[in-house]
Amino acid sequence: MDITVSNDVEAEFLREIESILTNTDYKKLSNYVQHKNTTRLMHSMNVAYISWKFARMTGCDSRTAARGGMLHDFCLYDFREKAEEAQVFHHPKIAAQTSQIHFQISAKERQAILSHMFPLGPVPASKEAWIISFADKICAVTERFRIDIALARKNRVHVNAA
Repeated sequence: MDITVSNDVEAEFLREIESILTNTDYKKLSNYVQHKNTTRLMHSMNVAYISWKFARMTGCDSRTAARGGMLHDFCLYDFREKAEEAQVFHHPKIAAQTSQIHFQISAKERQAILSHMFPLGPVPASKEAWIISFADKICAVTERFRIDIALARKNRVHVNAA
């Protein structure tokens, strides 16, 4: 599978997420529907990009924001198939575990992943975690209503199933 990102996406952002975006298991997120109208991969990239931009604007740790945004929903299963479990509460723990298995994540990144569902989960403990939680909600709402946002706009990201 190839993921192509247009030249107008900042190289600095791409450097922050490169090790995640090139991971074979992470790319599998393109197989899961998210918010009925997008893929979990595209959703996560949107959250990461908005989080990274906002963190830079506010003087926060943009690397943590980008990586936490990319990994906040890193669950390698279809949420709809786990209906017996309340995914809103369960998936942040799975995403944190999966992220720790596949990548070396910081304590701050882990906490941001675990708290991204606030107020339905733990209170975010850092500015970056608050940013990721907010960006996740912005993306979820816009994606649900089929509004292209961030990297989903103007074919900025294209996924080729090879």
